[in-house]
Amino acid sequence: VSQGWCRAGTADRVEKNVEKSIEIRKKIQEKKDSWAREKAQLGALYDQLTREYEMLVSENNDLKEKLALNRKANSELLKQKQTAMKIRADLLPFLKRVYDRLNYMVRHDPPFLENERFTRMDNLGETLNDSGISIAEKYRKVMEALFIEAGYGTTIEVYQDRVRIAGQKVLGNIFRLGRVSLFFLSLDNRLPGYFNVAENRWQVLDQSYLPAIQEAVEIAQRRRPSRLLCLPLGRLAKKAGEQ
Repeated sequence: VSQGWCRAGTADRVEKNVEKSIEIRKKIQEKKDSWAREKAQLGALYDQLTREYEMLVSENNDLKEKLALNRKANSELLKQKQTAMKIRADLLPFLKRVYDRLNYMVRHDPPFLENERFTRMDNLGETLNDSGISIAEKYRKVMEALFIEAGYGTTIEVYQDRVRIAGQKVLGNIFRLGRVSLFFLSLDNRLPGYFNVAENRWQVLDQSYLPAIQEAVEIAQRRRPSRLLCLPLGRLAKKAGEQ
């Protein structure tokens, strides 16, 4: 009986040891599996952080390049601003000098479209003296006035006005030939005249010029085709100091 009991006890101990060994190996395998999962997670996290790091390095390099470009652009803008300020400081006195010369010319020109031209000059003077108007707008207005005045030199036109001629105020058609000459024709088509720039007054023309002046008026009014006409240009006005 004691031999059988011993054998049974040995078998139980062996079985328990085997079960214990299996349990230990099971736990070890679970830990290995856990470590493997953790290793895989850490590896994935490492790869992710590596990619993020590389992206951050690339973005940082891009930002450095942009910063350098912005600094260069700011430097250029500062130079442009300084140049613009200098131009602004020099441009306004220049525009005023141009205005003074243009205004003098308009005031001493033969008397055509006086109301329109004098009003334009008065408005331009107010614009140049208005600190609330930008230098760009002042420049635009001066150039506009210059182009308008220059345009008179290449055009002809007819308009009605009263002039003092032959000792009286007479209403008639004024024919402007560029900036060269002004001719007058009374509304009854009987009185021809021209503006004598040398004497700064309107004078009666000989009746022999009446047909040519009538035709010039009709050409300017587009009532007949253009053609060469024989008109007296008169004398040029002398400047102060000339002999």
